[in-house]
Amino acid sequence: MLFSCKKDEEEVEPLRDVSEQSIADDQLLEDFLSTHFYNYEDFEDQTLNPKIIFDTISGDNSSKTSLLSQVTKKTLRVKTSAGDLIDHNLYYLVAREGIGKSPSSVDSTYQAYEGLLLDGTVFDGNANPVWFDLTSLVRGFREGIPSLKAGTFEVNEDNTVTFQDFGQGAIFFPSGLGYFSNATGVIPAYSPLIFKINLYTINPTDHDGDGIPSSEEFDNDGDGVPDDTDGDGIADYLDSN
Repeated sequence: MLFSCKKDEEEVEPLRDVSEQSIADDQLLEDFLSTHFYNYEDFEDQTLNPKIIFDTISGDNSSKTSLLSQVTKKTLRVKTSAGDLIDHNLYYLVAREGIGKSPSSVDSTYQAYEGLLLDGTVFDGNANPVWFDLTSLVRGFREGIPSLKAGTFEVNEDNTVTFQDFGQGAIFFPSGLGYFSNATGVIPAYSPLIFKINLYTINPTDHDGDGIPSSEEFDNDGDGVPDDTDGDGIADYLDSN
């Protein structure tokens, strides 16, 4: 019976209003943050590098401090196809800040991460650190990661690398800073997203090699769209002319 309907009989959901979806997603995020906590007590011992774990505030955990009391809210403007600018709230948690430099939202970062839906479904992740050019990632991720700082590292005799004092945290953001109406893998359309991050080291970038850091050319008006000040169709951070 699940396959009895013809494709042309399936209903396609109309594209949702960006402003209304931002408000709905923000409520979902605040509901999650107010009813969940993370294992903050495990981070009190600075000699350990625990994994961030979320759990529900209930039963034996009823006295735990909610995530909502520990995150910082950052409001970003999203430019719609109609040219409107709509506010979207991103929340970030700093479990450990790190002792190095913070990346810009367009640098390259070396990190381990885990991506989750609000129901706890893990849709992506890598326990082993990988390099990411942040310009290739969804806006919520790249705008949240500057809240953390890199750590230090040393190369061992067996050529393995040990990292210490690195930033650990999480980012919580609405679908408008993620995939919005696009379903991706196990991520349904209009899904707020969570990312847990260990930020090990960073590499400041100059994508077009013009001597100007990409952080100074990417999005100076804060609308989420790469700047193209000369109107030649090439974003400034990729345009060496």
